[in-house]
Amino acid sequence: MAAPIESLLNEICESEDPIEELKSLRTAVLATPVSGLRQAVSGARLEIIFGLLNTNDKEQIEVCVEILSRVLQALEPIQLAQNYKTALQSGLNHPNDSVRLLTLTQMGRVAGHADGVTQMLNSSEILRDVIQCISVERIAVAKEAIAALSKLSNTKAGLDALFRSDLLNKLKDVMLTNDIIRYRVYELIVGVSTVSPVCLGYCANSGLISQMLEELTGDDVLVRATAIEMVTSLAQSQHGRQYLAQQGIIDKISNMIIIFGAHNYLKLKTYLNEGPYYVNAVSSVTTEGAD
Repeated sequence: MAAPIESLLNEICESEDPIEELKSLRTAVLATPVSGLRQAVSGARLEIIFGLLNTNDKEQIEVCVEILSRVLQALEPIQLAQNYKTALQSGLNHPNDSVRLLTLTQMGRVAGHADGVTQMLNSSEILRDVIQCISVERIAVAKEAIAALSKLSNTKAGLDALFRSDLLNKLKDVMLTNDIIRYRVYELIVGVSTVSPVCLGYCANSGLISQMLEELTGDDVLVRATAIEMVTSLAQSQHGRQYLAQQGIIDKISNMIIIFGAHNYLKLKTYLNEGPYYVNAVSSVTTEGAD
């Protein structure tokens, strides 16, 4: 199948309107095992497909995304980081969400590879663009950005980059977009914090956990409810529960009741078990007057 793919790529290069050739290439790559694609497409040839994403033709973009989604699976993460840095950065800034999703998925693969992390850390601009994707309206794009940054934070070098460099300021700037985006960043922070006490330490020192905890006493009922949900997630880890207890948060939110309209309320129950720092936070939604 390598020969037909190579032939189709040549035809695409020579065509002024390559949509039909792209569709044929899509059929060919989908019919080829991933292992076979490693030898079928060279790095220079992939740049052709990346370049064809720069169009307003939605059909062409869709076909190119399908081709790249398949072909990039055949490449090792380190190859992506080394050979397609420019293409990946362009994808992160593309106006089409499908292209950004494709790119962020590949960035997640790179972030999950030790050598790939090193390559990512050498390009702060790409990491800034990943952070910016948290503010994209489409939630699926934001989720992929959060997932990629979470994987990056599994290493000390990644934690240092995210929480001890200008990238922290980028995170804080993105949070200013609106309430929804601010809580997406909190979701990232809580997810990283639950991994280990070391990760929690980085997040706490950034000041973002303290900022999140301050939301518990805000005036907006829905914002407070979301803050409780975030705190509950943080309390799922033992080191998270210990941190909350040390900060006096357990006492603050114990038996907290937030009224939603006239009929329902959300009550976060906390109780101590197996020692002073073991706190199990349980959220329950019930009708007013229960308990």
